[in-house]
Amino acid sequence: MNRARAAAAQIQVNQRLVRERDRQRSRELWRFLLTAAVLAVPVLGYVWQRVDFLRVSYHYERLQKERQTLLEQSEQLKVERATLMDHDRIERLARQRLGLVDPEPDDVRNVRLFDGRVGAVERTIEAGAIAAPIPVISKRPATAPPAGRNASGSAAGTRAKGRP
Repeated sequence: MNRARAAAAQIQVNQRLVRERDRQRSRELWRFLLTAAVLAVPVLGYVWQRVDFLRVSYHYERLQKERQTLLEQSEQLKVERATLMDHDRIERLARQRLGLVDPEPDDVRNVRLFDGRVGAVERTIEAGAIAAPIPVISKRPATAPPAGRNASGSAAGTRAKGRP
């Protein structure tokens, strides 16, 4: 037990002793750290640049694949639109599903539009063997028919000749 007390007493006695800094070693340490930092910063910058380049490259490739996919979808949609907009198909559907028929020759009006406005409405009048158009000029813009009338100009609720 004496040894334990002696060790404890020795520790207390040496507790006030302070080790003096070795300035030479301190300068060497700082010089080493500064040199390591000067060498490490460019290396870390290069590594960061390469990693960022790879990240951007992967993102670019993903965008290129997405662009290609969108171009293919666009082409498919153009083909589908052309199929759906085919005039023969639309006419066939109108005749089959809606029961539409060709209008009588007397019900046909030719309308010319100039800058979005009705410029002339022609109605063909047959005089013997010669059919001559009679132009009628209108200053009104092409809009919906007045209230109480349908698109053919007849009163609402009446039926056109030969139509259900």
